[in-house]
Amino acid sequence: MKFWDTGNEAKKTDAFDFERSKKELIENLDYLFTMSVQEQTLYKKWLEWNEDLHASMKLLPALHQQYDKIWEPKDLLDKEGTIKEIQEMQPYVELVGEGEEATRWTYVRKLISSMEFTPNPGRNVKGYVKDKVSGKILGVISLGSDITSLGVRDEFIGWTKEDKFNGGKLNCTAIGTSIIATQPLGYNFLGGKLVSALTTSPTFRQEWKDKYKNTLVAVGTTSLYGIHSQYNGIPHFKTLGESKGKISIKPDDKYYDVWHHWLQQNRADWYRDQIELASADKSGPVSGVKQKILGQIFKELGIKSDTYHHGFKRGVYFAPMYENGNDYLCSKIEEDKLIMKPKFVQGDEYTIKWWKDKAIKRYSKLHEEGRLKSEKLFYADAIGLTWEEMKDKFLADVGR
Repeated sequence: MKFWDTGNEAKKTDAFDFERSKKELIENLDYLFTMSVQEQTLYKKWLEWNEDLHASMKLLPALHQQYDKIWEPKDLLDKEGTIKEIQEMQPYVELVGEGEEATRWTYVRKLISSMEFTPNPGRNVKGYVKDKVSGKILGVISLGSDITSLGVRDEFIGWTKEDKFNGGKLNCTAIGTSIIATQPLGYNFLGGKLVSALTTSPTFRQEWKDKYKNTLVAVGTTSLYGIHSQYNGIPHFKTLGESKGKISIKPDDKYYDVWHHWLQQNRADWYRDQIELASADKSGPVSGVKQKILGQIFKELGIKSDTYHHGFKRGVYFAPMYENGNDYLCSKIEEDKLIMKPKFVQGDEYTIKWWKDKAIKRYSKLHEEGRLKSEKLFYADAIGLTWEEMKDKFLADVGR
């Protein structure tokens, strides 16, 4: 199956009702457009588990096997003992291979994140953040092919299209597509900051070099919920600003798939040239495929492209690991002239020391104020819920 195929059986062309299908798509987009970013994120998560309820129910035994692999303190209310646990913790990055390893990683990713999981085309490097002492999982990370166009990032670097594409320098940056801490580590101990900082780990840098033959000069990411996020205050990252929010809302799969299939059948030349051939080259970035497909669907239906822009401005963050990395990305110097910043030379040692100080301060403050949260947060508990039950149970925790 190609990455742009969903696996859902689309309607046959000879039975296709153009106007009815157009009306259903627009009604769905209108419904999604009324939601806040938090509600829309949770709604997509609810669909992830409940659109094919039978398949999700079959997965439950495998999902439950992951529960005990998640780290939690022995006694969260024992201040002295918990601080000692954090001091003795030894976080590290463990890379994830293909096959069953990747499947288990995906289970954990779906369990702990409020955002649906969508496999990304192009490059992908996945890993866990684990604790050597307990052997438990602290978070998950995936790095992928960078976004081809991101205004504030391109301005910060000084990038032109020639640098990014003809010079191939976009292959020397990555975007964090999944950066998720487990709970209760995330809330009580700023686990999100630890996992975020470890996207720059020497383990990922070496894997990028070995797998793709490019030096990883910087890692970027965007926040789901605006400029205030877990990435603020991390010395590895610079806050570059906000995205413009000009991304179209993606309709539910059952509506999107119908029109995706229609394009494949009725605009075969366009689809081959713009999607299949452009996506066949795995050596470089492949991004924006679904937006390109959605844009063509809107064009065919006579919908203005900006009608359903979600308007959610996301914070844009960038971790430049070299003093003169921008010069390299702009083709002003050769790779052998790159000078790594001291904190990244120190690698994980610097990151872990920085985080432990923050984590202990955060925990101590919450303990003193009686605001600790002890529960793990598993989104598989959403399986079988109605949408209203989903909101009641999880909406307050979205973005926690």
